[in-house]
Amino acid sequence: MTGWSIRWRLTLSNAAVLAGLFAVFCGVMLYLVHGHLQREEDAWLSEEIHELRQDVKLARDREHLQETFDTRYAIHSDVHFRVTAPDAAVIQSRFLRDTALPRPGHLDETEPPQFEDVDLPGLGQFRLLSLTARDSQDRPLLLQVASAKAEMSQDFQWYLGTVVAAVPIALLVAIAAGYGLACHALAPVEQMVATAERISAERLDERLTIRNPRDELGRLGLTLNAMFDRLHRAIDQMRRFTSDAAHELRSPIAALRTKAEVILRAPREAEVYRLAMEQTADEAARLTELVHQLLTLSRYDAGQFPPLEDRVRVDLLVADVVEQFRSRTTDWRHTLVVQPLPPWSLVGDDILLSQLFFNLLDNATKYTPPGGTICVRGREAGQELVVEVEDDGIGIPEELQGRVFDRFFRVDSSQNDDRSGVGLGLAICRAVVETHRGRIAVRSAPGKGSCFGVTLPGAPAAS
Repeated sequence: MTGWSIRWRLTLSNAAVLAGLFAVFCGVMLYLVHGHLQREEDAWLSEEIHELRQDVKLARDREHLQETFDTRYAIHSDVHFRVTAPDAAVIQSRFLRDTALPRPGHLDETEPPQFEDVDLPGLGQFRLLSLTARDSQDRPLLLQVASAKAEMSQDFQWYLGTVVAAVPIALLVAIAAGYGLACHALAPVEQMVATAERISAERLDERLTIRNPRDELGRLGLTLNAMFDRLHRAIDQMRRFTSDAAHELRSPIAALRTKAEVILRAPREAEVYRLAMEQTADEAARLTELVHQLLTLSRYDAGQFPPLEDRVRVDLLVADVVEQFRSRTTDWRHTLVVQPLPPWSLVGDDILLSQLFFNLLDNATKYTPPGGTICVRGREAGQELVVEVEDDGIGIPEELQGRVFDRFFRVDSSQNDDRSGVGLGLAICRAVVETHRGRIAVRSAPGKGSCFGVTLPGAPAAS
């Protein structure tokens, strides 16, 4: 049934359950009907044997008893009797004169009547009732009455035939009802499928209609809508990312082409060619950095960052990155203040972590005017290490602080001229921090500088 539709699987499962319940019901009903018919027949035989016992007590002798029985049981031809005396003398109905009835092994007057089913050769199945009584002369007699079970069997067969005839009808009704219930239950799923098929990259604003958010299908619809929302945001982000990347790539490429065309229009002096090549090299370096950052983010989006397997000393790594920046801060007349970090280690990737702190320091130097101060410090916060890079640069307006980690986002760089980047450095910082199960945040005020705080898990390391 794995290749069948859910509708038919629900239908057949419902039909199977109902068929099983119907079979159990019919089995119990037939059992009760058979017992009822058996009790009716036993009650009738009990009434007959009690009348026979009264006749035995009232009879003067055996000849009188035989005459009484012949008269009575000539009318009740469906009930047959036999009276057996201790001397084996037998008084019986004509039907049993050539047939032997089984005698009970032990039956006295204190015991209740004994019922049993017997098979009389050539006559079929009979219900036999035996009882011990005394005649008018206080002699013990064995009284037996028998009745053919054919009538009861016929009545039971009628009930059985009725049940068997009702089985296919009930099964068809169960299948029809199950199919209808399955169609009704799956109708919202069909609507979800139709709506989902209409959703495409050009129609991402459409959502599933939720009738009852508390049932299973409602929760499924809410989950799908949430997935569509994430997909919508991801595609919008991808579109913006592609557009911004194309724009950022187009500018240096256009500059390179323009410079090349201008230089090639006429012969130039060697110094002019040298300056043009230097500018071309600068633009090529900017393109290389942009492509490197784009590849880093694309690997993060694809989950292809290297596995975190190395034990990294964060305090030593930050110290190495700071040393790389000392010459740059000197060139830009920045004061670099480094406070000792507590010894701290974590399982991570040292290259990614180096890029994280390199980008933070690079960002601080770009947005801090000459003569400004950049401070690097760290502290333990429970089971985490907090590393802060603070500057007293131009700062970030409060309304823009929530976007500084977005890709290609840049605060107004008019005060920075050509030192501003392409807006991917902080996005890479966030990607690296999230990969290491950490957090990154910013505090800033316009004109007073910014402070970027990185919180990383790990444990104190031995000094």
